[in-house]
This record gives sequence, structure tokens and C-alpha cells, in this order.
Amino acid sequence: MVIKFRVINGSIQTQIHTKNINSQEAIGLLETAKDQMMEGVRKNRKEVFKSSKKNE
Repeated sequence: MVIKFRVINGSIQTQIHTKNINSQEAIGLLETAKDQMMEGVRKNRKEVFKSSKKNE
């Protein structure tokens, strides 16, 4: 499963690509990721997300 967030002109675009998993499994993975990110926020971690900048 790949999730892409793109910020273009102040607007956020989201793309999700799944392979060999059904919708319910994808939702479960997203909920798990959300829980892990929120735990990082609660613990005041500086890097909750890993990001890269791609010039197009």
C-alpha cells in the first residue's frame, strides 16, 4: 500500500494505491498508521512524518 500526499498551491491531494489487499484491510492499516502517528504527537516527537520534496 502506498499513500502519497501532495501539496499544490496550498491544497492537499491524496492518492492511495493498494495491491493484493481489500478495502477493509486498507482501512485497518490506515487506522494503525494513524494510531502510531498520534502516539508520536503525544510523546512530542519531532519527526512524526518522513517526507521528501520532489520538484516537478
